[in-house]
Amino acid sequence: MFKPLAVLAFAGAASYADAAPADLAGVWSGTLGKASITACFNASPDSNGSYYYTRFLTSIQLSREQAGEPWVEEGNSGSWKLNTPQENRLTGTWTKPSGGEPLPLVLTRTDAQGCGSDAYNRPMESAPLPAKVEKRTFGAHRYQVKTQGAEVTLKLEGGGRAMQKINQHLAQLAVSPEGQAEFFRERREYLGRNGSAHTSEIEVEPIYWSSHWITVKFYRWTAGYGRNGISWGLHSWDLQTGERVDPWRWVGSRQAWDAPYSAQVKLSPAFSAWLEKQASVDEGCPAISSYSRFDLSFNTQGLQLSTPSYGDGCDNELSFTWAQLEPVLSAQGKAALASLKAP
Repeated sequence: MFKPLAVLAFAGAASYADAAPADLAGVWSGTLGKASITACFNASPDSNGSYYYTRFLTSIQLSREQAGEPWVEEGNSGSWKLNTPQENRLTGTWTKPSGGEPLPLVLTRTDAQGCGSDAYNRPMESAPLPAKVEKRTFGAHRYQVKTQGAEVTLKLEGGGRAMQKINQHLAQLAVSPEGQAEFFRERREYLGRNGSAHTSEIEVEPIYWSSHWITVKFYRWTAGYGRNGISWGLHSWDLQTGERVDPWRWVGSRQAWDAPYSAQVKLSPAFSAWLEKQASVDEGCPAISSYSRFDLSFNTQGLQLSTPSYGDGCDNELSFTWAQLEPVLSAQGKAALASLKAP
């Protein structure tokens, strides 16, 4: 509940009137308690908004289930009660979920556009993006993941020239000339839609780590595309030399990367013919050798091969032991075989 004296101190004669989104639409600057903030609200029919502290420049969604309710912050970290705007002036209170003394909100409208506007986004885009660093383990191995906008960088812990080379490669894969621009575009789009800072989901994590080899999965779920927006790629390195390897070369084939999340494979004639003999294909499904995209992983036992799943019942999941593969191993594959079998 408001305390009458507190309301008079910062809101004058205005009273809580559940300001409608149409009245709130635009960008507002001012203070929450003593902290400087910038807030925005989208025009009707959307009932949503966002705000950030000038000091931190990390947007926090504001939403409510229905008119007449306070605006609730993302993560339920606080709630806003707003008075009816007086021209371009807006007042109200911010309250913790646990209650306590409300803090005054005093804001002035600075732009008529909503949360996807330049006025709201440019300060966030002009400042360095906040970085989040997480320390993780894979079995007995330690690594860390740094997330900064669209750049997700995995760094292996440990010394040595080989490890340094792998970390350099991993850092290069994380950087895309268009990546951060796309991150900003997606964030603007979703801020303008619903006040959320939603962007594509990007993950980078090891999926295999032996004494000699490591495979890292780069995963991306592009915002707004549902299941069709999911893509990933498997990248491998030799831990002894730090060199990046193409496991397809071990069976005389090769792959070309479109992006860290996507590659096309060119099967050699010999491996293609051998593969067709190993895979039974259902009627109406394409020959396995007709695919240009595969997942190829490996471990001490052999290779695992799969084709994309399109929901048509024609996807393939195959495993081959190193003994089965010996007839089609290239010179590179035969040279690597002992280390591939080592744990």
